[in-house]
Amino acid sequence: MKRHITISLLAVLLVSICSSAHAATPSSVSSLEILSFTTDKDIYSAKEEMTLNLTIHAPQDLSEVLITVEGVLSKKGVNYVTYSSGMSLSAGENIITFATTLPSCSACAGISQGTYYIEATVAHGGDVVKATHSIAITSGPNQVIPVNVTVEETRRIGDSTLNGMILVDVRSKTDYDAAHIKGAVSLPLANFSNSSAVLNKSDKIVVYSESGAGSSIATGILIEQGFERVYNVVGGFNAWNDHGYPTVSTTEENPPEASGSMVSIPGETTPAAPGFELALALVVLAVASRVRRRA
Repeated sequence: MKRHITISLLAVLLVSICSSAHAATPSSVSSLEILSFTTDKDIYSAKEEMTLNLTIHAPQDLSEVLITVEGVLSKKGVNYVTYSSGMSLSAGENIITFATTLPSCSACAGISQGTYYIEATVAHGGDVVKATHSIAITSGPNQVIPVNVTVEETRRIGDSTLNGMILVDVRSKTDYDAAHIKGAVSLPLANFSNSSAVLNKSDKIVVYSESGAGSSIATGILIEQGFERVYNVVGGFNAWNDHGYPTVSTTEENPPEASGSMVSIPGETTPAAPGFELALALVVLAVASRVRRRA
């Protein structure tokens, strides 16, 4: 009888601990939200067609949702990307795709070479959510220039599971260790020309500095080295902090292996050692086996 009670208590303990661990996992999106806002590419020239993709999460079936998109504002005050539609959304993810063609003569339209912003707005009742996407327009085809991205877009890309992005911090190693954007790699500007060799030219390279000045230099170096997907975070780490977005120190992101404690990062809790639940289950089963043999 005692044997069965002991084993039952161990089983209850195992279920309780594992349930608690799963409860710490962030819940799914529970509100109206723009999950992604992208274009088929990020550098265009005159007469090219642009395909825009918008992924919206709806917490439930919604009707009378107004979706508007506008951007690529010319010097003449004309938005060359416009879209407006009232529609119903299904609970969960909704993908909206549409295409537009850029003017055949950029200069005639008042579009000079540089970065342009496109803003998407989704409104339902009193709920309004927005997202900004950046593109670059060149003066001629087959040219490569850096795309300036906002910190809001940087965070949204980083939150995506299919981002294909490498986030690079070009501040000093001391500043990086004190606080940086989670997941960023440290490649200080002082030795950037040499250290950038570790980067893959097929990846999307997003660079930030303290204020945006250093990252502008770094993106220029990358383009000279043959990188084609290069992005500069406008306002840099200062803008990220101004928006109240989370940061992490090197010690918090990579804790000593011997600590065995929980890593505390704003907005989430992550076990310091992988396979914690499996290891715990094996220990409990081993104890139960010993109890069974002694009985």
